[in-house]
Amino acid sequence: MRASVVAAFGLFLAPGSQSWDYVEPMKKVAARFAGKDGVVLHVGDSMTYSNNYSRWARKGLGKTERDKAICAWTHAGADDDTDGWWLSLVDRPGYRSETAAGGLRIDQCLAGGKGGLPPLATLLEKYKPRMVIVMLGNYDALDDRKAADYKSDMRKAIDLILAAGAVPILSTLMPSPDREALLKTYNAALLELGRDKGLPMIDLWGEILKRRPNDWHGTLVDKPGRHLTASQGGATSTSEPTEENLRNSGYLLRGWLSVQKIAEVKERVLDPLQKK
Repeated sequence: MRASVVAAFGLFLAPGSQSWDYVEPMKKVAARFAGKDGVVLHVGDSMTYSNNYSRWARKGLGKTERDKAICAWTHAGADDDTDGWWLSLVDRPGYRSETAAGGLRIDQCLAGGKGGLPPLATLLEKYKPRMVIVMLGNYDALDDRKAADYKSDMRKAIDLILAAGAVPILSTLMPSPDREALLKTYNAALLELGRDKGLPMIDLWGEILKRRPNDWHGTLVDKPGRHLTASQGGATSTSEPTEENLRNSGYLLRGWLSVQKIAEVKERVLDPLQKK
């Protein structure tokens, strides 16, 4: 069964390559941008709130010159409102940061209130981001929300981001042993939205199964199946992104993929607009 999952969701030949064009649709969105360059928000649940997600961008080893440049562009390490990595991890009352919260579902992201987290529309107005990486759905699945409701709410979130002149980057969800079937339907909904709206995407599901088609549980995904792993097999979330380390630390894999995708979107969408 898992081999078929790879075929269905393993979209990328390399981090960022997709089977549909997002460049021209996103250029039209980015042309309406009126905020501060380099602000990239990371919106999600505890796997975004965890400092392990942002650690490679902020303090990781083995960065190429391209990696260093894109991390500097995103203000990594500034620890202020321009630094989306910091905004995703800074502790606030209610088990949340400024842009993520433990247990957050997509409908709660839209409405606000989870742990005191403001609604998505308020975050967009306050920080005026260039891009927004969204990974939500794990807790929707735990609460057994219907795929149609999840897809409808995710479409609303995408439309809010697009209306703000920011580029949405959707991430598929990681596999989990106790809700694999529902998560597959969520990922199918995400991919359909990505194609329909011409969005850049990170295929976390596909990238995990590409590296660990049969033994992701307990290696890249923790034993309870609720989170990615941080330190496992000699790798940590700040390790050099070698192929071996990317097979062992789930947070290293996700953080590295996010950096690569931000760089790709900047190079393909934003840089050509600035040259004009």
